[in-house]
Amino acid sequence: MATNPGKYAAAGSALEALEGVDVHYNVPLAKRVSMKVGGPAEILVAPRTLEGAASVWRVVKESGVPVTVLGGGTNVVIADAGIAGVVLDLEPGFGYLREHTLPDGSFRWEVGAGVGTGRVVNLALNRGLQGPEVLAGVPGTMGGALIMNAGGHEGEICSVVERVLVVDEGESRWLSREEAGFSYRASAFPRGAFILGCELLLHKGDQAALKGQVKEAQRRRRVTQPLQFPNAGSIFKNPPGDYAGRLIEKADCKGLQEGMAQVSELHANFIINLGGASASDILRLARSVQARVLERTQVELEFEVKFLGQWGEKP
Repeated sequence: MATNPGKYAAAGSALEALEGVDVHYNVPLAKRVSMKVGGPAEILVAPRTLEGAASVWRVVKESGVPVTVLGGGTNVVIADAGIAGVVLDLEPGFGYLREHTLPDGSFRWEVGAGVGTGRVVNLALNRGLQGPEVLAGVPGTMGGALIMNAGGHEGEICSVVERVLVVDEGESRWLSREEAGFSYRASAFPRGAFILGCELLLHKGDQAALKGQVKEAQRRRRVTQPLQFPNAGSIFKNPPGDYAGRLIEKADCKGLQEGMAQVSELHANFIINLGGASASDILRLARSVQARVLERTQVELEFEVKFLGQWGEKP
């Protein structure tokens, strides 16, 4: 195994000593994220068990190592310098999906944070269960979907979440839907907690209608979003009562370019990588859009995408 020459070498050694935990150093991340930019993870850590995840939490807390949780790599832009400290990869150990039938005929799903949203949607459709269809066309993993309270025009995933499994203060525990603090494209999990999974309460629905709803959601995304280019999804949150894309288009930002990053001509709330864009290109372009929208519409857009890593200054 490669050694860690960085400032967190001692923490890396402590993590390597844990049972049920895989540790790797200087792992390239650009291929792991949908925008296809960014530098390496200094220490990539993949806990395979619940106790392993709790042990990782305790080690990084005691050593003061910064931790970044990287899910499916959507809705994020990673700095060109990469991410210092620990990057947590939950897909290997928390990719489970288990179904339990309840006495009233409903179903409880235990879903790990590393499970892809597409898998959840497809399995629910095949079983004729309603709720997960709100994630149709939303890329990423369930961990990211919980943190962002992901969804679309059809609703948000919090509507079927019963409780969420987290590691906090070095111990695993369950949080109720209310304790998770779900809101529009946001949640209020304890700062520093690892989101490891959730329980969904699902009921039988009209399978044909659900399939039609998912098909329409996927069609709408295909024709309105620049899916042929690397992107991180919506860059900005929709402000109350309006749409970020409309405001960006009103401010004449469509087609604006910084290096090889461009505001999509198809959907103004998307920044695309034309090929060879840097993370810095994307951040500069996003800030230019934000400033122009504020100047021309008096609305200050809030980022929906997360800028992770060593930027030198806070995005």
